[in-house]
Order: sequence, then structure tokens, then C-alpha cells
Amino acid sequence: MYDTGGSYSVCWPSTQDLDIAQRVSWLKAELDPKVQRRRLALEGEGRRVLSMQRPLTTEQAYRWFGTFLGLLPPFALFNRTFLSGDRGPDLWVALFVAMNIVCCLVGRWYGGVLGRWAGRPGTCERVGFASVVFGMALGWSLVTGGLGGALFFGVGAAFGFVCALPVAFVAFPVFAILHRLISHGGMIEARHTWPLAFGIPLTIAAMIMSPWIV
Repeated sequence: MYDTGGSYSVCWPSTQDLDIAQRVSWLKAELDPKVQRRRLALEGEGRRVLSMQRPLTTEQAYRWFGTFLGLLPPFALFNRTFLSGDRGPDLWVALFVAMNIVCCLVGRWYGGVLGRWAGRPGTCERVGFASVVFGMALGWSLVTGGLGGALFFGVGAAFGFVCALPVAFVAFPVFAILHRLISHGGMIEARHTWPLAFGIPLTIAAMIMSPWIV
């Protein structure tokens, strides 16, 4: 079917008609209230990120957290359990120091791995936030505690995992929740990171050393 002039078919839309339809569809999507709210939220996040003086990525924040979590609580545990009072032969002291160093270095490396995973867009929307956090705690305990304890003639790997598990299950939810509340667009101020990354492991270490904790 053609118009009276026979210039174009009214049954098959022309390229110009398709272009107009696409523009109208795009305009409707842009005017949708949900799209507007999402755009305003992203613009607000962007302004907060640009206003940061020393922003750290999620990976960097978790790396520092893993460093101190692998350093302070194991040191407190070694000091209270093995090194207090009669510390025993120097060989034991050297062994526990080596285990503490390994826990610190492995905790730093694996903390960065977990932070890279936690910082992926949409991670917490696809699965439950609690599942993500406790999964990270379990993985950190298995890798850090297992490798650190393995220096104790290999048989200490299971012991290291058992000791690291309650520490990680307490520390990771607290850090993850506070980090999510304070960060903007996956970035967090360095001056806000240190109280979390250092303060939470230090508090746990103090609790381990406390005489009220059996």
C-alpha cells in the first residue's frame, strides 16, 4: 500500500520512522522516575568520591584490614598461650614469630583478593550480604590460619584454621558493614580506613589478652 503520491510504503516503516521511534523510546526511559533517582544517586556518589583527599579502593581497604587481622590477634594468642610466663626454648619463640609473620603477609594478600571480589559491581545484589561476608571470613580463616599454622610441622594447619575462624567471624562482619556504610562508589577515605582496619583487629587482640577471657 502506498500513499497517493506513491513515494513510500505505509506498511513498512521507513528508516526515518524507526529513528523517531527509537528516540521516543529513549526519551520515555530517560524521563522514568526510577532512572532519574538512580542518576541523581550516582551523581551524588561521584561528587563524594571526587571530594575525597586520599581515597582507597575496596581492595586496598581490605588489604590493610587483612594485614592487621593477621598480625595482631595471632600475636595476642601466641603471647597469652605460649609466651607468657616461662616462654620456653628460643626455638619455640622463633617458630611463633615466623608463624605470626606468615599470618600477617598471607592475611594482607588474601585480604586484597577478597576486597577485589567484594568491590565488583553488583556482588551484594546477586547474593545475600550476610552470605558474602561469612564466606569471606571462612575463606580468610582457611587460607591465612591454615598457612600460618602449617609452619608448626604441618599438623598446625588445622589448629591455625580453628583459631582463626572465630576471629574472622567476629571481625569481618563488623568491618564489612562499617565499610559499606562509610564508603561511596567503592571508595573510602584513608583517614576513615585506619580506625576500621587497625581498630577492629586491635580490639580483638585486647579481648584475647584480657584476663576475663578464658
